[in-house]
Amino acid sequence: MTANEKHLSEKAEEIEGGDSSLVMDADFEEMISKVVPTTDDTTLPSFTLRVWIIGTFFCFVLGAVNTIFLFRSVSFAVSSYVGILLAYPMGVFMAKAIPSVKFNLFGLEVDTNPGPFSVKEHVLINIFASTGASGIYGIDNLGVQEIFYGLDIGPFWGIAFLFCSATLGFGIAGMCRSFLIRPKAMIWPSILPSVAMFMAFHQGDLHSAVEEEVKAEAGGKGLEWSQLKMFGVGTLAMTAYTFFPSFIAPMLRYIPLLCWISPKDSILQKLGSPTWGPGIASLSLDWTIIGSGPMSVPFWVAVNQVLSSIVFLWIVTPLAWQGNWFSQPTNKSPLNTTALFKKDGKSFKGAMIIDPNTRNVVDSLYDKVKPIHMTTLFAFAYMGHFASLMSSITNTIVWHGKDIARQWRANGKGAKNDIHCELIDKYPEVPNTWYYGFFVFTGILTTIVGHFSGLNMPWWATFFAVGLSICGTIPIAIVLATSGIALYMNVISQFLIGLVLPGKPIVMMAFKCLGVTVSLQCLTLLSDLKLGHYMKVPPRHVFLAQMWSQIMAVLFCYIAYRFWMANEHHRESVTLFGTKAAASNMWTSQGLNTYYSASLIWGAIGPKRFFFESSYAPVIYVGVALGISLPIVLRLCYLFVGGPIPWQLIYAPILLQPQGPSGNQAYHFTGFLVSAFFQFYVYRYRSAWWKKYNYVLATAFDVGSAITSLLITLVIEDQGITFPAWFLNCVDTDEQTYCGYGDWCHIE
Repeated sequence: MTANEKHLSEKAEEIEGGDSSLVMDADFEEMISKVVPTTDDTTLPSFTLRVWIIGTFFCFVLGAVNTIFLFRSVSFAVSSYVGILLAYPMGVFMAKAIPSVKFNLFGLEVDTNPGPFSVKEHVLINIFASTGASGIYGIDNLGVQEIFYGLDIGPFWGIAFLFCSATLGFGIAGMCRSFLIRPKAMIWPSILPSVAMFMAFHQGDLHSAVEEEVKAEAGGKGLEWSQLKMFGVGTLAMTAYTFFPSFIAPMLRYIPLLCWISPKDSILQKLGSPTWGPGIASLSLDWTIIGSGPMSVPFWVAVNQVLSSIVFLWIVTPLAWQGNWFSQPTNKSPLNTTALFKKDGKSFKGAMIIDPNTRNVVDSLYDKVKPIHMTTLFAFAYMGHFASLMSSITNTIVWHGKDIARQWRANGKGAKNDIHCELIDKYPEVPNTWYYGFFVFTGILTTIVGHFSGLNMPWWATFFAVGLSICGTIPIAIVLATSGIALYMNVISQFLIGLVLPGKPIVMMAFKCLGVTVSLQCLTLLSDLKLGHYMKVPPRHVFLAQMWSQIMAVLFCYIAYRFWMANEHHRESVTLFGTKAAASNMWTSQGLNTYYSASLIWGAIGPKRFFFESSYAPVIYVGVALGISLPIVLRLCYLFVGGPIPWQLIYAPILLQPQGPSGNQAYHFTGFLVSAFFQFYVYRYRSAWWKKYNYVLATAFDVGSAITSLLITLVIEDQGITFPAWFLNCVDTDEQTYCGYGDWCHIE
């Protein structure tokens, strides 16, 4: 090791601002410094022609495929990891096969082959792929408008709306870089699997200093495999295994322990069911349900998550359901659903109260069916949204306020001793004028689109949505950057516009879309900037890649959306959600129907009538009160109680974020057990193995499960191929059979 490398490694081991409130877990932060590269080669090619070609290709493929998958009954999306995996051989092939030809394009010198395929190129291609794979949230808005409300604003305004909503948040990201990217304490755990994957592909192993340290810790035992070999073996193993829970033996998705030990047709069967109810003590052996999240976030995050599930899903929800806290009518609807129902217990649809011409609520029709009800599990999910968002704001103020203000005033210079900042500062930063100028341009365009496109959104509502996003994004970003847990602005956006403009579901949906996507795209750009920060990719290249890929994703996703909607059968399938006919239809779109239910609750009926004039009022005021008070209580305990309890790791925004209905509720307990093994036991007692393999294996499992899921969806299911019925592939869901409700539980 050279003297310079040794100096850089020593720098990397320093914990920035040890007394800073932004440092949530110093031990975990120090361990991460062993995983992230601390050297840089400024001569490596970055934004090359290969990036444009391969990146645009995967942006198109993943964007189009996942837009179509939005219409699936069971949510599924092709991971961007698939694009990252396939981009590597494509990049290597182009580097070997294409001759070097230099030419001038708009004043820029372009080289068709600047040398070997580099890690920086791979990272930029990942930005293209992840942007496409993430899809465009506004597609949900257009779909619900068109299918349920009969409003098609046309291709010009549709594309303009998607573009505005998808890019307006970029300017906010520029305001937050100094205290969300540069500080070392802002770990961003969610991107660490990607860092490990790039390291495995391009460096073969950890950087030399850490590799020597890891070998010394383990005595050379159990670490013979390279990271790339571990990635390959893990991917192949998970690719093969996923065929079992996803096709051959789907009953492996559900291990409802409570149902297995409780009497048939009892209440415990319903509470133990991961599909009908909250899934108490349920497990799953399906990695597409679990995902790499439990292997990515610190263990203290998993503890907060499981405590939230135990309190809200396993204790409070059953008590509220049995005690009928919300005065709900008796019906046989499952707890685990977003469907709404009337006071007689029958299903509620928006067409019962909405004028088809104005698309606004007819008060006299609503008075005949009110009050409208939702399930107990759905109610507590909404309460959790209010509580977690409010707690993220309060938590940011009482725990991190002084440090954020100091970083803001210093414009991030407080991180100058961090090795990653020293290395990235060799490249020119993105000027603030780029961010602010684009923010002004997209803000004006958004106002025009909202007013003239048929959405009929007042100009002040656009400014309101943007202002709300700016206020909410900073605390949400801090939660994501320190814990790896994402919070969203959807519920608070719906609540506020529903109070101001009740009875207007179209305006509410557009406002919500802006509120969510402005914040979401800001977080996406920040995470990409942090990934570039770790991998030493020039910030301007990251910004340009994000901009171009977002524009392309808008076009690709809209084209795929119009292709799918051109078939009338596809449109009708979405309206079957929640009916008996939906059981045999795999394209009823859980996502669009959830969006539609929200438009009825917050837009058509409005929060005043749905909540404050009904028994659901505590959902809001209890959630807000909990969110404001809990961080303050925890901060006071930290200051005046102390003791062995790590008060700073009892994290209110996560504790107050219970999982909502729909999907397999077995994720919670299973995810905690996975995290307990990898992020507690292996992290603590096999730290050398953890440093070298943990994030590589997490990524490998995601890639393997994504490949198999894609094959099953596009090849096997598309051809109508089914696996023969056997013990672990139960096709009879009658309550008298062993498979019960389809998840081993017996429900009347």
